[in-house]
Amino acid sequence: MRFVSTTIFVVILAGITGNGHLAAAQDGNANTTGNAPYVLFDLRDDVVWNLNHYQILDPDAETISTLITYADQGPLNFDLVLQSIVLPYCDVRFDPAICDGHGIPVDWLNDLPQTLCMEIPASVALEQASKLKDAKYLCLEPRENLVLPDNWEHYYDLQTYLSQRVETSAITVADGIAIIDIQVLDAINTPLSILSPDGYGPVEIGMTDDQIRAHMITPMTSSRDDNLQTEQSTCYDLQPASGPNGLGFMIRDGKLARISIYADEYDIATSLIRTDRGITVGNTIDDVRAAYGKELIDQENDYEGPDSRYLTWWTDKTETSGIRFETGPDGIVSAIHAGGRSITLIEGCA
Repeated sequence: MRFVSTTIFVVILAGITGNGHLAAAQDGNANTTGNAPYVLFDLRDDVVWNLNHYQILDPDAETISTLITYADQGPLNFDLVLQSIVLPYCDVRFDPAICDGHGIPVDWLNDLPQTLCMEIPASVALEQASKLKDAKYLCLEPRENLVLPDNWEHYYDLQTYLSQRVETSAITVADGIAIIDIQVLDAINTPLSILSPDGYGPVEIGMTDDQIRAHMITPMTSSRDDNLQTEQSTCYDLQPASGPNGLGFMIRDGKLARISIYADEYDIATSLIRTDRGITVGNTIDDVRAAYGKELIDQENDYEGPDSRYLTWWTDKTETSGIRFETGPDGIVSAIHAGGRSITLIEGCA
């Protein structure tokens, strides 16, 4: 067996399924199921340099230990964050006869490897010695061929949070390799994008309600439907029906004025949305300051006291476009607002 040092894990596991298809985005957001064990692989910043039948991964020790501990112990929540990370044919293949030209994506269905392997850290090998014996690698073997979801083309240029419930077999060890068979029982895709002062992925500040709905993949719900508001409201919110739950689009006078992310302890997808400088809800004040520098305007939070802050960064001196971070007394980012001057509103539309 020849291992190739690469990180295609997210893309591959996105395709494992018992019936050959993955579920598309559904109403309600994906969360861990009950008290089932949980692992998350976020490989958005990784690039695949080689394609081979075997792929070697590099998750942390805790993730590997969880996989081993709960093998054959019932369903496992197996969540993945992915995007287009496989290079075009010409960048990974050097034979002109099979090169489709620069910018042509790899043929996912034909090129996905079938076995996913990772080196077992010494600490995990010691801790799990009774199960691992002399194993140096842990490999996940799909029970059926890997297949991508039917609607994958809609997600190709976007980030996707894939929440999966999987079933694993007992560990078998042979030739220094521990093997776990894996089968996906169900899965939900939640599209993700980058948040910036200009917008969220394909959605741009200044768009109309109809334009936002046309650019978002998932259906949208509107606060105008609430009994407390009317269809004539000049300010209201739109939200993706299938999540992330903490993501909202503020419409003022018919145009998108700001995009907000609010921390939601029950919604993993919200915490995975990053700004164009890599900040998410859950980051610290120090993280924000390191990312946005001395131009941040630091103000006391109006509701939570002097230890809670508003950190605002404007793209220019006119202060017509920017991004604001709200932090609690613990110094953790609890909300992010991006867009025009509406980012300074502290009570929604008020």
